Amino acid sequence: MAEVGATSSQLDRIEQGLAELRELNTQILDRLTRMEERQNGHAADLEKAEARIEDLSKKVHQLEVGAAVADETGQQRHSKLSERWNAASTIGLLLLGAALSMAGRVLTDLIRGL
Repeated sequence: MAEVGATSSQLDRIEQGLAELRELNTQILDRLTRMEERQNGHAADLEKAEARIEDLSKKVHQLEVGAAVADETGQQRHSKLSERWNAASTIGLLLLGAALSMAGRVLTDLIRGL
């Protein structure tokens, strides 16, 4: 009977060890499950951030294109306005020259008539 008692206590220790291993295994699996859930949460956050970055990237691109178009349009308008002012000043100088020429002739005729 002494052998049976010794075997029984050894089996009890083995069963107790197996129970502890099962408990540790359950804890490990629970921790892995929580880690996987956190990882999935982080992945969802990253996807949201990537979508937001892509959206902002598109908006920045649109703003850059708009700014480039506005800059080019402004330069074209400035060029056209400069051309118009040059033409107007040329015409003004021609008219001023004609007016001064006529005034000179009138003065010359008046001086000769005296």
